[in-house]
Amino acid sequence: IGMEITSNYVTANGIRHHYLEWGNKASPPLLMVHATGLCASCWLPLAEDLAADYHVLALDQRGHGDTDASDRGYSFELVGQDVAAVIEALGLWNLRVVGHSSGGLATLMAAAQLPNRIVQACLAETRVGESPANAPPGELQERANRTRMKREVWDSREAMYQAYRGRVVFKDWDEVAFQSYIEGGTRLLTDGRVQLKCLPEVEATFYEQRESLKVSEYLDELRGQFLLLLGSYPEAQTLQDVGVRRFTQMVEGATVKPMGIGSHFLPMEHPKEVMREIRTFFKGE
Repeated sequence: IGMEITSNYVTANGIRHHYLEWGNKASPPLLMVHATGLCASCWLPLAEDLAADYHVLALDQRGHGDTDASDRGYSFELVGQDVAAVIEALGLWNLRVVGHSSGGLATLMAAAQLPNRIVQACLAETRVGESPANAPPGELQERANRTRMKREVWDSREAMYQAYRGRVVFKDWDEVAFQSYIEGGTRLLTDGRVQLKCLPEVEATFYEQRESLKVSEYLDELRGQFLLLLGSYPEAQTLQDVGVRRFTQMVEGATVKPMGIGSHFLPMEHPKEVMREIRTFFKGE
């Protein structure tokens, strides 16, 4: 039997944010922030385990999951403000955060805005350089174009499951994480069909914004400890990357660990291994 999970909302930075909650509220707080195009429920395999020791809250980014659509367009900076505003609205202190990809970027921005509240953050496959490592120019625009062609409405979750399960992005995902994405990432329509909660246009807009994002602007402000976990695939970041080197030089509490496994979706493919790293890091062992 899985641990009880509750669904809650908080208004912050002008919109209503949805988050899932596990564990004892008296335990130390731990916030989880998903990647672009995903949703809070993708964290299920990790959240259930971490909830034995932490009060776990998994946030839906604006325009994703059950959080409101944005009132001001979409940008990574806005999501960073959101994460900071949610932390303040929920009164979270001595906070640990786990962020995947853009969820890690939002975590870095929130940590820069609230330097005394986030004590430790584990970033999985977050690009700390200005543009994707080893990616050809225009790669993000190309990804945005492909994303706009994504199918938004499916006959059923089962149909979507069958169509998605074998795709390159999803084929190595843990089964619980994948099922949770299909469930949490879609809403039932009145005619019985399902629609993606994160609309392709929203996801595509984020990718287009990434080129202009200057991550280095936030690094100076960071206090606390940061662990960056890297997957192992042709375009992955490495310890030699300019952005990764700068991250470890500018952030006193930064450590980078190449995992030697996994794609960009490392936490969804290898939850147990990622969990081990998170737990060791948070316990300071």
